[in-house]
Amino acid sequence: MNHIVIIGFMGSGKTRVGKRLSQDLGMPFIDVDRVVVKKMDLSVKEIFQRFGEPFYRALETMTIKALIEDKEPKVISLGAGLPVQEQNQKYINQLGTVVYLKGSLDTLRKRLEGSSTDPLLEGENREEKIKKLLKQRDPIYAKFADIEVVTGVKPFEGLIEEIEQNLEAYRKK
Repeated sequence: MNHIVIIGFMGSGKTRVGKRLSQDLGMPFIDVDRVVVKKMDLSVKEIFQRFGEPFYRALETMTIKALIEDKEPKVISLGAGLPVQEQNQKYINQLGTVVYLKGSLDTLRKRLEGSSTDPLLEGENREEKIKKLLKQRDPIYAKFADIEVVTGVKPFEGLIEEIEQNLEAYRKK
């Protein structure tokens, strides 16, 4: 069995879903953003401020390339911007089965309200920024998805059940 890769917009639940799947499936959980933050000993925001977005994206790329080589199956949560970066696109499907957590604008806006961790949402008119990023990223996420589920519609347990059933069906193909 290969890795299970979780992608989606900020606030879609990648980390929470990833941790739960790793528990249920008995696989380690890796959050690419957390790996980069730990390696640099800085927050995502600090890395963006000090070194810029391209530097951060290069660190993400190095991390996923290393994960492709790692043969122990894992549940991997990718940062929301990682699939958008052209240099990463050739690696995403090599990682494993891709699960896209698709959130509506309403769900994402509520979940991101008051969040100050993502440097791309800073400044005025947060909702417009979310809309713009969502419009840009949704087709890219969908392109990589082996499995697509909608977040914010059903209770968490139901979402996990839906993902696990889809993973089971996908593996049998």
